[in-house]
Formats: sequence, C-alpha cells, structure tokens
Amino acid sequence: MGYQSFEFLVFTFVTVLLYYLLAKIFGKRVQKWVILAANIVFYVIAGLEYMPFLAATLLVSFFCARIISRIYNRADEQLKQCVDAAEKKQVRAASKKRARACMMIGILIPLAILIVDKYTGFVLSNVNRLLAVIGLKPVTLFKFIVPLGISYYTFMSVSYVLDVYWKRTEAEKNFVFYAAFLSFFPHITQGPIQRYSRFKPQIENGVDYSGKNIVYGCQLMLLGLFKKLIIADRLGIFVSKVYDGYDQYTGLIFVVATVFYAIQIYCDFSGCMDIVGGVAEMMGITLEKNFNHPFFSKTIPEFWRRWHMTMGEWFKDYIFYPLSTSRYMKKTKKWLKGKGWKKAEDLFTTCFPVLVVWCVTGLWHNASWNYFLWGMYFAMVMVLGNVFAGINAKLPVKLGWKTDTFSWRLFQMVRTFIICGIGRVMPRAPGMRAAFEIYKRTFQNVSLDLFFNGDLFKFGLNRYNMTVVLLAIVLLWGIDLMQEKMKIRDELAKQMLPFRWCVSILAVLIILIFGMYGPGYDATAFIYGRY
Repeated sequence: MGYQSFEFLVFTFVTVLLYYLLAKIFGKRVQKWVILAANIVFYVIAGLEYMPFLAATLLVSFFCARIISRIYNRADEQLKQCVDAAEKKQVRAASKKRARACMMIGILIPLAILIVDKYTGFVLSNVNRLLAVIGLKPVTLFKFIVPLGISYYTFMSVSYVLDVYWKRTEAEKNFVFYAAFLSFFPHITQGPIQRYSRFKPQIENGVDYSGKNIVYGCQLMLLGLFKKLIIADRLGIFVSKVYDGYDQYTGLIFVVATVFYAIQIYCDFSGCMDIVGGVAEMMGITLEKNFNHPFFSKTIPEFWRRWHMTMGEWFKDYIFYPLSTSRYMKKTKKWLKGKGWKKAEDLFTTCFPVLVVWCVTGLWHNASWNYFLWGMYFAMVMVLGNVFAGINAKLPVKLGWKTDTFSWRLFQMVRTFIICGIGRVMPRAPGMRAAFEIYKRTFQNVSLDLFFNGDLFKFGLNRYNMTVVLLAIVLLWGIDLMQEKMKIRDELAKQMLPFRWCVSILAVLIILIFGMYGPGYDATAFIYGRY
C-alpha cells in the first residue's frame, strides 16, 4: 500500500474519521489506541512476516529504557541516605554501570537485527569473492527478510534508549504511547526519524478536531502527490532508460540524466514527506521537517543541513558528538599533541569523526559498495572543505569577485548542485564499474545536437511528457522560492473562500490530468522506501 496509492487515501480517510469520531464518543484518551490499531493494520498489510522484527525492537527498547529509569530512580533514593562523598561516588558508579549494561542491550539487539537482516548478504557475497581469489569454496549465502522501515524505526528506538540513558528524556511508562510512536504508519517506512520526546506531547492529552488541520493536511498531501506523480515518476522513466542502458550512450545525455535524477530523488523523497506530513497533520501531529529547499544551498554542509534533516541530526547527536568527545579521541589527540604534531592533531580531530559518520551514512542507505563510496565521496568533500576553508574564503577577495551579489550566490548554488550531482552517479549506477564507465562516457562524443535534433525524446519521455515535466519543475521551483519567503498555506488561508476553492480544485485537477497513474501504469515505489 504505497503512500501515493488510492488504497492509502482510503485508509487515511477511515483512520482520520475513526480518530476523531471515537474520540467524540469515548473521549480523547482513545486516540492513541486508534493510532496503534491503524499502525498494526498498515504494517500487517505491508507484510505479516515483518511484525516479529518490529515487535522485538519495540519490546527491547521499551523495557530497557524502563529499567534504566528505575536504576536511576533507585540511585537517587540511595543518594539521599548517603552521608559522605565516597559513598555517593560508589552509588553513582554502581548505578551508572548497571544502566550502561542495560543501555547496551537496548541498542545492540535492535542494531543486531538491522545488521543481520540488511547486511549479511552483502558481507557473505564479499567473503565469497575473497575465497574465490584464494581458491577456496564459497560459503552458503543466506537470504534474510529485510523488514519494511527497519532502518528508520531502529534508529528511532536507539535514540530513545540513549536519550533515557543520558537523562535527556524520561522513560515512557505507558506502552501504548511508545508503541504508537515507534510504529506510527506515516513515518515508519521512510521517516522522518522522529524523537519520542517531541512526538508524545502532541498526543499525550489527545487532539481536538480542527478544520484547519484537515485543510492544511490535505494541501500538503496535494503538494506531495504533485511532486511524486507528475515530476518524480516521469523523470524516473528517463533516468532509468539512460542509467540502465549506460553502455549504449555517450556524451551529455548522462549530464541530463544526472540532473533529472537529482530532481527525481528530491521530488520523490520530499513528496513522500509531504504526503505523510499531511496525514499526520490531519491527526493534529506535526512531523519533524526533513527538507528545507536543499537546491538553494550554497555549500555542501548547508546542503546536508537542508536534505534529510532528521537523518543528519541523528548522526550528529548519536555518532558525531559522542565520537568527538570519546576517550579514544581524547587519547589520540593527547598522543599527537605530545609528539608535537599540531597539524596532524587538528586534521584528525576534524576528519576522523566525519569519515566515520559518512561511512555509516553510506551503508545505512544500502548495503553496497556504491553507497559506501558515495559516503566516502561526501566525507572527502567535507574534509577538503574544512582543510581549505581559509583559502576558499580568501580566493574570491583576491580575484576581486563581489560576494554580496546575487550572481555570487547563484554561482555557489550551481557549484553545490554540480558537486552533489557528481556524487549521485555512484548510488544510481548499476554498479561501481558502471559508475566509473559513466564518468568516462560523459566526456566522449560531447555534442549539443542532443538538445536540437529530437534525440532527447527517445529516452522514454515524448515531447508532451517532457514539456509537462519541465513546466512542473518550473512551477515547483516557484513554489519553493515562495516558501523560502512566506508560509504559503497561511497566506492562502487569508484569501477569500472562492479563491481558496479555485486553487484547491485546480491543484486536484492538475494531479488528475497530468499525474502518472491508472490502468497500465506500473506504480513506482518511493526510492527511500528501499532503505
């Protein structure tokens, strides 16, 4: 049941109806049960075989967090009875040790489920390649089920346990609240990667019916369907034709396909976030923002602060900062400082956490060398950006360029888009050899004739569909520009009722007329749903 499907629209309608209707009859306390029931139905429809994995992660993280909380509470009671500092220190050390052991169980079991299910095949296939080189028999490949959304709900459960361990949030006592959060059907398959401390307050006391929430939610869903059905799915046809048959083409067609792929994946993923964000908003729940117009970014770090924002925040809070302040980092920095290697110390401090984060980021997306090298590519871009930050700041001044102008900001945005585009070839290509072949073929037989002789319409999109998608991209670009400066839905709400109805009806008609769906159409799954 894809988020862009008619079945999901019906499912959403029934869920929202019951959410408010049953609250009217039995009180708002029933709403968390409606959410949980809808989550279970949604996930069972996706695949009953996935349920044990989700249940295991849910139970382990919930009860480990509860035990950690009890350990801390018991320690607080003991501290009140302590008479000297030594005794207090002993109590704190003992409680910290027990809490740490419980925390390790609470994060390692969910992570082990994720690693075994998602990465065993990748590891064994590479082991077999190595065994073939040295002339030994291959090991048997095991094919494990990869549960829907496991990369997302695992990270959410890990963050919850760590937040309780670090005393950033209180452990939840009500299992239904936590289960409703972790399995929440709008975010379980593709995120955003929510934090429990930001989710629970929105449903803790129930949600009153609001016509504004319904209208705003529908508007956000329409924007998501526009991105997915009109832009992403069309561009996907063109991109697949070029990349899957890469050995047949040369020249600028790869540049066009890569630009289209960047727009496709943005519209696909942000479109999904708009759809699920709209569903949640109709239920009075605001999901965390995952995109903030990333193509307006002027640097690579800014791009990743605007793209898949909750993933970036998760890696920053639970890998980058803990690693940067770890005993290993402190010992290594101290050793380098003792050797008098100041530059090496600075380089290690700056680079090592970045390399680790981007290695994990690449493999989190997919268990393949393509994604690992994609992660390493962006790690090196980040590292080089830090190393040459001083030169980058001084160079425009020495060249006499005016950095307070629109043309300079436009140059920065184009530069960032190109750097990201070069990296996108790796995960999109059928394999790493194919990626390097595409890089090479891009510079062979370069000709602008492609744009004038009609060859551009031979890659799955005829003149009509190409015109539709280009006009839709321009329209979306205009919407993004407006969103940078104003809250469009708030501005629309201020207008006269006939105008608002005209805009809404026009949006629906555009999707119905130009959307990719219906008989004979093979619905394209959301790209980030594979992760």
